[in-house]
Amino acid sequence: MRTNYRMAAYGAAMLCSFATPSVLAYQAGDMVLRAGAAGVYPDADSDEITTVAAGAKVDVDSAWSLGITFSYMLTDTLGVGVLAAWPFEHDIEGDGSISGLDTVGSTKHLPPTVTLQWHFPTGTAWQPYLGAGLNYTVFFDEDTEGALSAVDLELDDSWGLAVEAGLDYQLDNDWLVSGQIWYLDIDTEAKVSGGIGKFDVEIDPWVYMLSVGKKF
Repeated sequence: MRTNYRMAAYGAAMLCSFATPSVLAYQAGDMVLRAGAAGVYPDADSDEITTVAAGAKVDVDSAWSLGITFSYMLTDTLGVGVLAAWPFEHDIEGDGSISGLDTVGSTKHLPPTVTLQWHFPTGTAWQPYLGAGLNYTVFFDEDTEGALSAVDLELDDSWGLAVEAGLDYQLDNDWLVSGQIWYLDIDTEAKVSGGIGKFDVEIDPWVYMLSVGKKF
């Protein structure tokens, strides 16, 4: 009987030793790097561009690129997250009364974002988290085409709030697969030459990312 108790105690200790990494999947000082496909889907709207036509507006198409995210754990549950990417390139489309013009321009942008993340301890390989922070978007390589090819376009950089949700699934040897989603408050002022003038554009995209990662 005593031997059975000893075997049971030994088995329980072994189970606890295997369970501990799952319970504390992330710990203070851990760093998590993820890379994968990221898509930016704007929920865009602009001021009416009365110098072009009554009811004239612009819209912004979606785009995909390489996304990279990094998390540093300040505690077992609290972390700092960073979103970076290879530049996204978006077509700018005529909207409203000029929707028939199709593509009237394009731009590239980078949306570096920093968030404070709360990671929920689940005791399993699934690690969900929520975050909130700040986004800075820089626009460059603005261009015009089609009906507006004779004018120049400039877009101001943007500061705005950001929120995110993510889910990591732990694999062997500290590898993981991950899905993330952000909502970014991106507003810019467009400056167009040729007497068209200035107007505000709200881009406010949803950003989706599927990736693989590594915990260090």
